[in-house]
Amino acid sequence: MAFRISFFHTPQHRVFNYRPRYWNPEKEAFEERIKQSREKVAAEKRNEDKPYVPGGSIRGSFQRSHEVARRYPARQKLIRAIIIISLIVIMIMALYLTQAFSYLFKIF
Repeated sequence: MAFRISFFHTPQHRVFNYRPRYWNPEKEAFEERIKQSREKVAAEKRNEDKPYVPGGSIRGSFQRSHEVARRYPARQKLIRAIIIISLIVIMIMALYLTQAFSYLFKIF
């Protein structure tokens, strides 16, 4: 037996024993099956069974975006009109606000 003389008491290490309060193995298995089926559906949507082609996702993307822009020109016109109208409204509001503030400064 060895005698250890120490001025400071060194505490023992703490043990962490985690026990979950509620654990339902059936629910966990069910959630795992749902997760696997969702991954399977996502894989089918991405067509992972097709071989990988480098640049395949890029090829033709410019043409597709041009076709979409050509198909829906009314959408672009509507967005442009909304932006122009909102800018005009903001300028008119700024004009009236500056006039109102100048009027308030003249009073005081």
